[in-house]
Amino acid sequence: RCSVDNRVTRVAWLNRSSILYAGNDKWCLDPRVVLLANTKTQYSIQIQDVDVYDEGPYTCSVQTDNHPKTSRVHLIVQGKRKRKG
Repeated sequence: RCSVDNRVTRVAWLNRSSILYAGNDKWCLDPRVVLLANTKTQYSIQIQDVDVYDEGPYTCSVQTDNHPKTSRVHLIVQGKRKRKG
């Protein structure tokens, strides 16, 4: 979840260097990543069926009055890895 205000002109969520969402536009192919809110006060995403492979840094980037600001979180997943195949 990322808090925003009425000065925000652009928003994006990133995982490492990959863009997950830019505004309402989804840039990642992972169907588990969904946009929960893009309002005047909140910009938030959700990762459904989270896995240990999702662990790592996530960044909310906002543009306000031509000044970029970022909010970073580090997702820690406790649990077993899913077996694929």
